[in-house]
Amino acid sequence: AVIMILDRFPVGGTGKIDRNALPAPDSQRPDLGVEFVEPATNEERLVAAVFATVLGIDRVGTRDSFFDLGGTSLQSAAVATRIDEAADVVVPVSQIHRTPTPQGLAHWLTTAPRRTGAGSTAAQARQRPGPVPLAQQVAKCLMSPLEVVVPVTWWIEGELDLRALMAALGDVHRRHEALHARYRRTAPPVALVPPNPGMPQLRLLTDANSEQEALDQLAEAVQQPLDYTQGRVWRAALTREKSTGRVLFGVGIHHIAFDGWSYALLVRDLSHAYAARLSGAAPVWARPAPTLRQSYEEYARLRDAADLDAQRAYWREQLRGLPRQGRGEATAPLEQALAWGPKAGHTVTVTPEVIRRWDRAAREQRFSRSSYFVAAFASALRAVHEQDDIGLLMVVAKRGSRVLDSAFTTRLNLNCVRVRFDGPEDDKLVLRVNETISDLMRAQDVPFAETADDPAAGLSGEVVASLPTFVFQDNVVLPLELPGCRAEEVVDPYAREVPNGLTVEVLPRADHALLRVTIRTDYLPYRFAEELNGHMLRFLEAGPAGSPTVG
Repeated sequence: AVIMILDRFPVGGTGKIDRNALPAPDSQRPDLGVEFVEPATNEERLVAAVFATVLGIDRVGTRDSFFDLGGTSLQSAAVATRIDEAADVVVPVSQIHRTPTPQGLAHWLTTAPRRTGAGSTAAQARQRPGPVPLAQQVAKCLMSPLEVVVPVTWWIEGELDLRALMAALGDVHRRHEALHARYRRTAPPVALVPPNPGMPQLRLLTDANSEQEALDQLAEAVQQPLDYTQGRVWRAALTREKSTGRVLFGVGIHHIAFDGWSYALLVRDLSHAYAARLSGAAPVWARPAPTLRQSYEEYARLRDAADLDAQRAYWREQLRGLPRQGRGEATAPLEQALAWGPKAGHTVTVTPEVIRRWDRAAREQRFSRSSYFVAAFASALRAVHEQDDIGLLMVVAKRGSRVLDSAFTTRLNLNCVRVRFDGPEDDKLVLRVNETISDLMRAQDVPFAETADDPAAGLSGEVVASLPTFVFQDNVVLPLELPGCRAEEVVDPYAREVPNGLTVEVLPRADHALLRVTIRTDYLPYRFAEELNGHMLRFLEAGPAGSPTVG
């Protein structure tokens, strides 16, 4: 699954913050253009202390902007979680973007709704019988094909204990209601949690004669449709490659219960359960997983806490007059663009030198890593389509809740980034894109689907169908740790679970990044993916405005 969230400074593939990219402590505090003022109220002191802890700096003034201090949106989610833990209040990440200073956020906290009796509410939610309502993010997946299955795959070397693995899969299956619930397309949509969760399927495939044959076999096995209406939400499979003896192990989970953030939860819980089963014991969990009802109620609290009217007004204005994207073969009717179809992918590497130069400019000029990749994508679309008004969908994850951050679910919203070019040589492009993305983050709680249905926005079906998708995958990536084995994750050549015609993903690594273009081959020719990647790579290699070029 894929998740984009704005990151103002580099986050490596492990999800750890690069401290070299963060501002210096207060003794070397950057010039923020404001005088340092000590926090004066309990709320201001709380927010300032959380900012300082998350950013790893000595102290924060009450007028200091979290983002001017170098905060990222991944870190803003951590801020929301820490304030929730300290004050028992749900904080939408959008609110941190709207009021990014301790003074502003503290003022909002004085009127924000608190959880009431959180402990008893959680217990009641766990015991309450009957159908469970579904949050908007989850319910929208009921309109997706059964084929929208997210694959996760590892090569495993060493002595893999199949009994322990099967038992561990069962442990994870029982622990998370989202993995064994039966989802119903009723009005309103609900989920039923069966009293007997059963077990996930584990298929043992025949040995493969080559690495590629193993990859093909496993992809075919885990990517089969999953009927979530009958409680078939996930499956696992494995095969052995004869020449090396390595095992290829994979899991496929329908998007209704899984996204990029859920990946770390899967790896953590599966590793823990396998280690316990290998030692002959059942796993003991530090805390219970959130129930489906708890997740639904948390989504509702976050939505109620957001300023939705102001966000809707922003989107109506932002998207008015947006033209159809592309021409001819690069635009399909709405029903074709949303249907399931064959896919292919093209991947290129952005070298460490290029990443370092852009990140250095990002620190100096205060724009995000996401912004320069979006600018590269928009510039590539402009070159291909010969349009100066570019729109693309950006996947934004709802994170920063202590409940949802522990839940198997899909947190994804789609929002639109509109890029208007100012002449053939637009040296302010990245800064304007950064400003647009910052506005998007302040209005992220209103999904694009709601905006697209709003007559005031004036969007036609053709415009909606023509919008490509951008994803920045900044999720925490944990290794699968199976005692006695070494596991290496496999990166697929394309995003197998996406149904739309064109998706561009940025896959950050420790010192470089991958650009992966996924296309529907019944929608676009393969050469389009190659051409698009070529344009993006040339934009990035040219470097920031005023920076020496590579090579």
